[in-house]
Amino acid sequence: HLFSDAVASDRQHYLDADPAFRSIYSNPESRITTADQLVEAMDRAGIDRSVVCGFGWETQGFCERENDAIIEAVQRHPDRLVGLGTVSRDRNPDSTAKEIRRIRNAGLLGLGELRPDAQGWLDDPTHGFDRIANQLRDSQMILLMHTSEPVGHAYPGKERATPERLAPLLKHLSGVPTILAHAGGGLPFYAYMPEVADALTDVYVDTAALPYLYRPSVLDALVAAHGPDRLLFGTDFPLMEPERVLRYVDESSLN
Repeated sequence: HLFSDAVASDRQHYLDADPAFRSIYSNPESRITTADQLVEAMDRAGIDRSVVCGFGWETQGFCERENDAIIEAVQRHPDRLVGLGTVSRDRNPDSTAKEIRRIRNAGLLGLGELRPDAQGWLDDPTHGFDRIANQLRDSQMILLMHTSEPVGHAYPGKERATPERLAPLLKHLSGVPTILAHAGGGLPFYAYMPEVADALTDVYVDTAALPYLYRPSVLDALVAAHGPDRLLFGTDFPLMEPERVLRYVDESSLN
């Protein structure tokens, strides 16, 4: 997750303005990082390239300003960073469509990390979401979404984007390569059900923040349930350093 210098230098303004941002970043120990700090962390860990994304803001204006920061970061580090932009659940679909075109033309490859619960996509997925999905398909862009597991410990940012709520949303995303962060909230474990496996045809999951959530053997289970080509490496930096997730992968029995 990357933020602009404006967010890094004036966190309080954004805490006051956005409830989802406040739920995670009101703790002063929650780190806010910029592109240069990420590249330094990549160098320490031996990471060649990172996919960077912003935050699922409630207002379109915040999304657009932070998209500018990601575009600028990717342009400064074209061999190290790949960028995703964000949009809000705006009441003006034309404005959302315009922003998606803008970030695509600027070289960003998709949307993310959208927060389907906090941003309201799960309340009415047909409100603008079908149109977004069509645009992503037409533009050959990907989608990254935040997910949460329905059980386990509580933590800041644990929302209600859980498997039973995500599964119906996926029918709107057929043909869009979709990444469900944090092992998809456990949704891939239902892939042993044929109808769920069909819904997950275009779905990938990542390892972002998994050391907080599961024992390393969960990676073996994800591969068994969903396939080795559907599991992506992610860190959720700066929540945790890349080295921690690399060690976590090594502690599984994946070859």
